[in-house]
Amino acid sequence: MTELDRCRVSITGTPGCGKSSLAQYAISQRSKYELLEVIQLAEEYGCIGEIDEIDDARPIDIEKLAEKLGDKWNEKPSGTTFVDGHLSHLLPVDAIVILRCNPEILTARNRERGWVESKILENSEWELLGGSWNESHEWGDLPCLELNSTEQSVGALFEEMGCWIRDGFKPKGPEEQIDWVSVLHE
Repeated sequence: MTELDRCRVSITGTPGCGKSSLAQYAISQRSKYELLEVIQLAEEYGCIGEIDEIDDARPIDIEKLAEKLGDKWNEKPSGTTFVDGHLSHLLPVDAIVILRCNPEILTARNRERGWVESKILENSEWELLGGSWNESHEWGDLPCLELNSTEQSVGALFEEMGCWIRDGFKPKGPEEQIDWVSVLHE
């Protein structure tokens, strides 16, 4: 087993981009993969608040969670572990996969989920502007892959992610970041 077979990979992105679908698909394809969800980790380590009545979400103290996991995650996992959640890139992981989605499609996806309009708008704007993904240079040497989930199947996304992992996380970062503002104003 190589070091690449013993790593924690964040699957992150704006809510509605397909993180959980990709993570679930990955573990359905290979029994050696493990899946951890940020929300479950936050519950397990007491780093989650009560449901916010405005957006119907439970706030996660991600700094506290990262600190609690820091010592435990110093050792490599026994296999490839995917960490699913839009805050997973802020945990002590070995690599980051960012799923991106055209904000117009993202809006439709989140409407289908029955979200309140303010939450839909907030997430679509976050995706349009690139959210925290614009700050990926601040993540240090962590390898990062950006995938466009707008039209790709979960299987195609999985294959692209798998190739990147097997190739030693190369390239280390996106050669060109997705810019929805340019795409939507063409």
